[in-house]
Amino acid sequence: MTVRLESVTFTSGDGETSVPSYLATPDRHGAHPVVLILRGVAGPDDGYTEIARRLGEWGYVALVHGWKVRGADPADGLVYADLQGAMTFLGSVGQADLQRLAVFGFCRGGVHALMAARAHPEIRVIIVFHGFAFRPAGGQPGAEPYDLAEGVNVPMLVLHGTEDERAPVADMRRMEARMRALGKACTFRFYDGARHGFAVRTHPGYAEDAAKQSFDEARRFLAMHLPV
Repeated sequence: MTVRLESVTFTSGDGETSVPSYLATPDRHGAHPVVLILRGVAGPDDGYTEIARRLGEWGYVALVHGWKVRGADPADGLVYADLQGAMTFLGSVGQADLQRLAVFGFCRGGVHALMAARAHPEIRVIIVFHGFAFRPAGGQPGAEPYDLAEGVNVPMLVLHGTEDERAPVADMRRMEARMRALGKACTFRFYDGARHGFAVRTHPGYAEDAAKQSFDEARRFLAMHLPV
């Protein structure tokens, strides 16, 4: 399927800040389910625009949220404001069906994905690639993903490497155990030997085999909960 990828800019919920982002849309009439992509800190945009194109080929509208305009470690208030701006922008995209909305979070974007799901009930699915159960030491203080997960009531898929040097796998297994004890609809997949950033081609930790497996898993999960 042909996909149109374009640079776009939306206004944050603060009413002032312009957030440069990317929008991928399938070249096909009608409304499509949507994936909001919350990128990680490391690497250039190319790795994420490739992911947006892939989602477009699957039949989804995809917005790569340019949250890094705030720097590498924004305070939660700024994150929430920019997420609100992204949601408002998606509401203006004619091909985007916001009744069928998923969020992909990569690395630090995985923290933002859980924040988004708590703030925006229209989000129906969460998929986190090499995310965090607990924020990295020295970062901005804020609610921990481990705690935010209690209020997440939509299906969540977590894809994580066993050798993640930034987000230890033991922490993610701890989060898995807690979510299962709470009766949450969650699926966790662990990739032997994969490091932090394994799913993004431009990330230093990229691993081709783990990346392919994780996107195959993500596609199946989307097809189950948000079919095209």
